Amino acid sequence: MQKRINTFKKINRLKSKKSFQVVYGKGRTVVDGMSVFYILGDQGENLKIGMAVGKKLGCAVVRNRIKRLMREVFRKNKGKLKQGYYIVWVARRKLAKADYKTFERVFLRLAKRAALLQE
Repeated sequence: MQKRINTFKKINRLKSKKSFQVVYGKGRTVVDGMSVFYILGDQGENLKIGMAVGKKLGCAVVRNRIKRLMREVFRKNKGKLKQGYYIVWVARRKLAKADYKTFERVFLRLAKRAALLQE
């Protein structure tokens, strides 16, 4: 049986409000015109990500589409990232009308600025 590396497991998710607040409070930020990364390092051996999409971005259908695309970009590119970080990816208004390629470009640009990409 082939081992699947491009999956988005529960172990890679930030879910609780408390963990989001810790990353917001103690983490550093990397800002872009389309989104923001909050990063907290040295949190063990797993990479965890949480997505935040505010109600100002649109109705539930639009917000869920944004979150689906964010999860897919993370799933495809998590092998390129360093382990042991908590990331909260916050979408901004411009990201609501973007396509998949733009999501991926924004994600990789922010990861590079945050020094999260492996060499």
